[in-house]
Amino acid sequence: MASKTTNYGLNKHSPQDFYNVEARNENWDKIDAELKNNVDAANARVKTAELAAEVKKVVKDGSLTAADLGAEKAGAAAALEKKVDALGAGDVGADPTGAAASAVSAHNKSASAHSALFAKKQDVLKGQKGKYLGFNEDNVAGEVDAPMSGGSHITMTFAADFKGCEWTLTGGDETYTGTVDESLTAVVSVLGINTIYTLSCGLDGETYSAEVQTGYYYTSLTLELEKFLATITVTVDSGSVVTATLGYTVLTKTSTGTVVFKVCKPGTWTIKATLGEQATEDAEITISTNGESKALTLSYANVFGVCWDTSNSSTALTRLTPSTDPYGLVTRSVTTEPVPAEGSGSGSSPFDAYAPWSGMKECNLNASGKVTAWKGDSGFARSNNYTMVFIPVFYVAQKRSGTKQYFYVSDKPKTGMTKHPGSGKYVGRYHMNDGGDGYSKTGVPPYVDMTRASVRNTANSKGSKFHLYDFATYCAIIFLYIVEFADWNSQSKIGQGVVSEDYTQSSGGTDVMNYHTGNVQGYRNGITYVQYRWIENLWGNVCQWVDGFNVNSTTAYYCTDPSKYADDTATGYTNIGTLPADGWIKDLTVTDTGLLIPKTTGGSETTYIPDCMWSYSGGWRMLYVGGYWNKGMSAGLLYFEATTTSSNSGTNVSTRLMCEP
Repeated sequence: MASKTTNYGLNKHSPQDFYNVEARNENWDKIDAELKNNVDAANARVKTAELAAEVKKVVKDGSLTAADLGAEKAGAAAALEKKVDALGAGDVGADPTGAAASAVSAHNKSASAHSALFAKKQDVLKGQKGKYLGFNEDNVAGEVDAPMSGGSHITMTFAADFKGCEWTLTGGDETYTGTVDESLTAVVSVLGINTIYTLSCGLDGETYSAEVQTGYYYTSLTLELEKFLATITVTVDSGSVVTATLGYTVLTKTSTGTVVFKVCKPGTWTIKATLGEQATEDAEITISTNGESKALTLSYANVFGVCWDTSNSSTALTRLTPSTDPYGLVTRSVTTEPVPAEGSGSGSSPFDAYAPWSGMKECNLNASGKVTAWKGDSGFARSNNYTMVFIPVFYVAQKRSGTKQYFYVSDKPKTGMTKHPGSGKYVGRYHMNDGGDGYSKTGVPPYVDMTRASVRNTANSKGSKFHLYDFATYCAIIFLYIVEFADWNSQSKIGQGVVSEDYTQSSGGTDVMNYHTGNVQGYRNGITYVQYRWIENLWGNVCQWVDGFNVNSTTAYYCTDPSKYADDTATGYTNIGTLPADGWIKDLTVTDTGLLIPKTTGGSETTYIPDCMWSYSGGWRMLYVGGYWNKGMSAGLLYFEATTTSSNSGTNVSTRLMCEP
């Protein structure tokens, strides 16, 4: 079939249908139809033109009327107007009685009317010519004096004592001066925005001052200068920059050992000092009366730290300095190492000059837990039933970066450090004494063959402050030791302990020592009494029950609240981690509060932490530490055994007494 043309659909023939009559006739029909359409359209345009001409003619000769165009018939508008005039107020829904008008009138006379409310608001915006609108009080607009020049208007009022004295007002780059006249007032316009202005005035050789701060807009301010002067004396390291702050007032001086601030207003002042990268904690001192004098002492936190590379098999740790500490906590470093004493000989340690180590001292307590004498006092005796060692409060931090474990100890609070829960307590110098009395005194065999629960009861029976040697204090001693000695091999650094014997030794083996740390050779080889910071036999002789620590299979839990110490439970306890398989300790799990447990094993008696740990993978188990009389080189400060049930007791396990302050 031939295709079609685009516009009219005419057939386009191919050679084979050239003689197709039907196709030709169809084309002629379409052509004829389109020609007819074109003629009709042309005729229509002619008729439209004729009509337009006719309309124009009719309009011109006036024969076209308004009615022909659909306009109003004659008189219709007038008739409508007459009807509208006849309508009454009621016909259109109005109020013929005047009630609405009365209501409007009553409202306009009311105090709650819009006009009355606006007039009330407008009152505070009224003022005299030459005055400025400002804020008389917070959020209260009102009239203020127009400043002599642009800026905030400060009215200064002086105490009568200042009459005739020269005054100075400074702030930013501005300085104004004057003399206090009989009015005891002065007015200054200042230009500073959010600027502190200080008014000062000399009297009898003293300078008195007061401050005011402008806002982010110009306003009216007042400033009073009273004859008030008090003294704050600050004792702090020489060279320290000391600041005293109260509100806008900031006083700064450099210490020569002491700093004296003369303050001109009462209130609670914040005192702080800096020295290089060191900074004290903020201290507050309250001044309330004229002529008052107060003093305080500021000191910097002494922070020491060590780093243990757990990938290195050496038992030694690296001491940190302020310049090598990647966490910026260390403020002190030492250049010499501790030297433990042998027998009654001398010893030394650079940490003897710093708390908390310097504060670890022997003392006697009474049954109420109060100190009755310190070592060196005339009344002190190691035969006292409560011969204890005080561990001062100290603060710790730990950091882990890859294989590197960091330990920090501070004597004072410091940002990023936490009070160790085992610090600030008294711990028995000796193992708990035999006889079931629970005492801590010299010359008595250790108390053995008791369960942890039974000896807990013995300790608690001494009074509400007494309890059993606990996990937190055990960890506190480890933290102090490792930062001081920077080596995990406690036996090598201080002494083997009683670890090659066949039975226990009585307390008091180190009583001959004049120095707090070291060892005493016993009557034969294998008997070496040891003490660390006056605490005797932290390892060797007998193991020590540790309370506040339970293990279920290998999952370990701790508690730092003595009132919740109990066996075979996790109630009131916190999960600290999982104990590894038996062996020589290789790595530790350390919490931010300074608690720690073995994490992995795989070392030896000369590598990593050369102490053994033991655990049991079934049921509840208790913890004892230190190692006993025949444990040899596996004993040590970190010897850790969690294998026995709560019903266990033995001749090789004792404990220590503890007391809360």
